[in-house]
Amino acid sequence: MCRDSGKVRSKLQIAVTLKLEFIPIHMTQQSNFVKGETFNQEEGASVEFKEIKSPQPANKINTIVDHAEKYVVGFLNARIEGSLYSGIDDSGIIQGVPLDRNNRDEIDRGIPDKLRRTDPPIPHHYYEVTIHDILNLEREHIEDLCVVQIHVFKTEDKKYLYRTSGGSVYLKKGSACPKLNSEEILQINKTRTQVHLRKKADALDEKLKKEPNNRDLLSKRAEVATDMGDVDNMDRVYRKLLELDPKSPKIRIEYATAHKSIGDLEGALSILDEALKSDINDSSISKNKGLIFEELYRWSEAYLSYKDMLKKNPDDYTILTRIGVALRHRGKYSESIKFLNYALSKCPNYRLAKYEKKKTYSEIFKTGNTN
Repeated sequence: MCRDSGKVRSKLQIAVTLKLEFIPIHMTQQSNFVKGETFNQEEGASVEFKEIKSPQPANKINTIVDHAEKYVVGFLNARIEGSLYSGIDDSGIIQGVPLDRNNRDEIDRGIPDKLRRTDPPIPHHYYEVTIHDILNLEREHIEDLCVVQIHVFKTEDKKYLYRTSGGSVYLKKGSACPKLNSEEILQINKTRTQVHLRKKADALDEKLKKEPNNRDLLSKRAEVATDMGDVDNMDRVYRKLLELDPKSPKIRIEYATAHKSIGDLEGALSILDEALKSDINDSSISKNKGLIFEELYRWSEAYLSYKDMLKKNPDDYTILTRIGVALRHRGKYSESIKFLNYALSKCPNYRLAKYEKKKTYSEIFKTGNTN
């Protein structure tokens, strides 16, 4: 019987050992903090010290919480793992912060509350708060004196930078944690966006090796190429999509829109013209051509595109409105009002037609032209 219980005990020990192997180990290092001694780490990219001098408990707590927000944001934006120690001076000497039990509870509540107000909010599992007791030189516990450590875990899941609750962006660089200006923020976001898109592109390319004719994958790859401004791959993928479905107006419009988004309006027009030559007579092709002509201030051509579309959709109040706009820009105010009124007769509550009609009357008043 004893042998059997020994076997059971052995199995339980194995089971517990296996289970413990899967428990996550926190990266916060437990150290002895002795007042007046030099801490066993130096300030740098992953370590920051802050001496807290304020004698008022409320001020001390607010200072610790504010530092926590700044440096957690800074570490996360730098994508490095690190710790902020409040209660250690710049030279690394352990001074401690006087905090009683109530003060410690306020810090335990205050830091998560503050970090929930960042943009985006910082999840609690991205950091760990540990309040270390302090010993004297005789290794005796000093009552109500401690070091507050905020340990930040490395994460790369965010494409953009974190902002504090006040809207500031910090980035841990070496032993500093500077506030970034708008130009620096823009450049970092741009770089990280490109890295993020490159990873997406590579992943899609791997999938397309196995499924080269998968239209959903091709559409996603075209979208990523467009966002990257990678015109060669954008054209290559859209040509492949058109090869698979040459009569699709949707693909033609998406292709034209992609060129339009990178500022190539003439290229977008060329794609739509090719669609019309291929007998793809979907009305949305003409509408998109008209909108591009508007951006190019080619109002006569915009008018002709909309008129062509109107033949197929004579009661489309959105097209009637666009014709009215094109006519106004051509100086034909009375005709413009006629088409805008016609649009409103089809849809009395169409706000754009109301706005464009008001704008046309304003132009008539300013110019004195009633043609």
